[in-house]
Amino acid sequence: GFTVATNGSSWSLDKKGFPDIAFDGRYPVATVTYKDPNCPLVVETVAYTPYIPLNAKDSGLPATVFEITLRNISGDHVDADLSGALENACSRSGAAHPGDRKRHTHSSQSDKLTTMTHTADAAEEEFANERANPRPDLLIADFEGDTYGDWKVEGEAFGPGPAKGTLPNQNPVTGFVGKGLVDTYYKGDGTTGRLTSPDFTIERDFINFKIGGGNDANSECINLLVDGAVVRTATGLNSEELLWDTWAVKDLAGKKAQIQIVDQARGGWGHINIDQIGQSDRVASHKDLDARHGSANIDTGSMSLAFLGAGSADERADYRLDETFVGTVRAGKIGLDPGQSHTAVFLFAWNFPNHPRGHNYSNRFKDAAAVARYVADNYRRLSRDTKLWRDTYYDSTLPWWLLDRLHMTIGNLCTGTTEWWKTGRFWSWEGVVCCSGTCTHVWNYEHSMSRLFPELERNIRHNQDFGVAYDEATGLVGFRSDREYAADGQCGTILKAYREHLNSVDDKFLKEHWPRIKGALQFLIHHDGNGDGIIEDSQPNTYDVAFFGANTFVGSLYLAALRAGAEMAKEVGDQVFADQCQAIFKSGSAATMDQLWTGEFFIQKVDETKFPEYQYGPGCLADQLFGQGWAHQVDLGYIYPRENVVKGLQAVWKYNWAPDVAAQNAKWPPQRPFAVPGEAGLFTCTWPNGGREKEPVPYRDEVWTGIEYQVAGHMIWEGMIDEGLSIARGVHERYHPLKRNPYNEVECSDHYSRAMASWGMYTALQGFSYHGPHGRIAFAPRVSPEKFRAAFTTADGWGTFSQEIADGKLTARLALKYGSLRLREVSLASSVEGSAVASLDGSKVGCKSTRADGKVVATLGSDVTIKTGQTLTIEIA
Repeated sequence: GFTVATNGSSWSLDKKGFPDIAFDGRYPVATVTYKDPNCPLVVETVAYTPYIPLNAKDSGLPATVFEITLRNISGDHVDADLSGALENACSRSGAAHPGDRKRHTHSSQSDKLTTMTHTADAAEEEFANERANPRPDLLIADFEGDTYGDWKVEGEAFGPGPAKGTLPNQNPVTGFVGKGLVDTYYKGDGTTGRLTSPDFTIERDFINFKIGGGNDANSECINLLVDGAVVRTATGLNSEELLWDTWAVKDLAGKKAQIQIVDQARGGWGHINIDQIGQSDRVASHKDLDARHGSANIDTGSMSLAFLGAGSADERADYRLDETFVGTVRAGKIGLDPGQSHTAVFLFAWNFPNHPRGHNYSNRFKDAAAVARYVADNYRRLSRDTKLWRDTYYDSTLPWWLLDRLHMTIGNLCTGTTEWWKTGRFWSWEGVVCCSGTCTHVWNYEHSMSRLFPELERNIRHNQDFGVAYDEATGLVGFRSDREYAADGQCGTILKAYREHLNSVDDKFLKEHWPRIKGALQFLIHHDGNGDGIIEDSQPNTYDVAFFGANTFVGSLYLAALRAGAEMAKEVGDQVFADQCQAIFKSGSAATMDQLWTGEFFIQKVDETKFPEYQYGPGCLADQLFGQGWAHQVDLGYIYPRENVVKGLQAVWKYNWAPDVAAQNAKWPPQRPFAVPGEAGLFTCTWPNGGREKEPVPYRDEVWTGIEYQVAGHMIWEGMIDEGLSIARGVHERYHPLKRNPYNEVECSDHYSRAMASWGMYTALQGFSYHGPHGRIAFAPRVSPEKFRAAFTTADGWGTFSQEIADGKLTARLALKYGSLRLREVSLASSVEGSAVASLDGSKVGCKSTRADGKVVATLGSDVTIKTGQTLTIEIA
């Protein structure tokens, strides 16, 4: 924290120090203003982690900048002292058993930078000292029987006996040994209980077990009890995969103990999975331990607080790990005459290299002090570009609340949801430490990273989808970096590959990955057994079940993938495959209209005598046109007739949107109430004409912001402006800061990646499309086209697009603020008659124009590269 002192008084920069605090949260920059009638100063802090679209490395710096401005509002001269304080939190997890380990704090000063750096001694790995001659293992429980035997069962969560694999309505459970395991998903996540073993004697150095499920040490856990007290505990990782975990128990040798498995939570991840508990003198899996916890040194590293200038900082050597030490960095005396201001810049940096998968930033910096030096050396550029993006994005004719809402989700990239490994691979959970593997079907919805940091999206395609997750023999793309099939994720992988190609400066990405892109699409065509354009077999998907029979949730994604495949095939010269994809697409589009269109919306055609659970049948699924929305994002046109598409969306608006969810929640209580009575929301699925199964598609009664943005964006594309904006406004009101954290849209976990679908709505509002390799860009603003202004991003540059229509003339401008942009063709939605004239910074550019379908296409005489600070102007009159 920071403190300002003057005239013998001091004020901490928080609620205790200043009763009057104002917050401006235009992501990625937070501006906080502090006032107190007793303080002669007004203090303003501008805080941010560098965040610069198209510059992923500098946007991934482990550092936060604090620009603190002191302004003298009194009538007298004021001498102020400004200081920052930072506790040494290195190796905090070792404070309970510090041993001989020490912490250290050292400082360095120069005219340009004053730095205080905290460190700690490394820990001895508690699992490293395995016996050279281990004794035979002792099994405690393998849960292979039909009952729990002499274990004591309390509550309903454990069912009549061990589970035999995945339970109904549950994500696939993997990693257990044999056929049985403890799985408290019995009857879903609505039951609780405890399972306690008989007494046993601790006779080995370690207790090993496999664990998955919820991640709550108080309510979803496995405990080791000695004399009735909990002496060890472990949790899952909000994942159905069971990994080995280990307790080191050598210090408890000879004591009587019990194992207790606890499920005391309801709702999302309100269950625990356990298997194969035993005593051993060897650790079961060091690899799994690293995946779960990292090493004993995971929080051993360094952290620095620095001041940009000549100041002073504390030092302290060799103090115990269990001692709390808060060091201070001082900016020195700041003299201010009445009305005068002064800005001091502090940096907080960190470097914790011992994460089990490492950190990409550790390849660049040896410690936190090195991070601080880099930020200090590049401060002007990092500060300028971060604020330039903020100012460019918010300089828009779009409503301020909407700009806020669509941008806030992008912060998910800077949370524990994502990891950029030391190897260079970018990887993600679904939410913070929830459901691993950059899940293809959840990330189907996300468009934010692809537009702002396209190199990271290409990283996922290269390293995962067409890398470790790809099965060369079949074309399967494992949906969690594995060999498991998700039909929607497989389709989305094709669409994402096409998007990443479009969002590149050249065709290298497409040429490199085409063989596997084609193989992934051939995998889907194989599942379309008769080649009619409709997949009807088992279709595992994002609702954590498999759909059976024809449906447009997977079906529309499949048809869009075929269209994307045809376009990519043409670009690489594979006309035979392009023709095959196009033929299947045409067949599938027509067959879908014949089989699944009710006259009002699209349904699922399923034999409910064979599949009486987890389907949606005649229901109105919010995601029924997901693939059509995707097709608009990558300029593929219509996969179904536009008239039917619009009617389908109108039905979603009519039957799934609720200005107040109270009535629906009362009739059909949601599994997880993400919207509560009094709030608006879009339900996943409804059955306006009946036919709801006793146990239909999971999550049908929930409200997911990722689906809401997807649907709202598609509505915007189709001209349903009020409806789309209303859905977004509903999200915005639910995440009002008086109710919830506005920067944390929750689904299965915090900072859920599906919410980054918000940027798809933003591009829809612009009517934006882009083909980087071909140098094409298009805009068709859906809101106030007569006077429109908004930020846009491309493969190698970003800036502001604006247009005005007045006096029979349309004037459009692409003002580039960062990077460069090569263009050959600009398409504009225009009802203005006339030809297009182009100029770059006032100098005329050769241009020919054509008109079709309400658009004017300006084809430039040659490639034009717009550089930072330049503006391309297109006039139609």
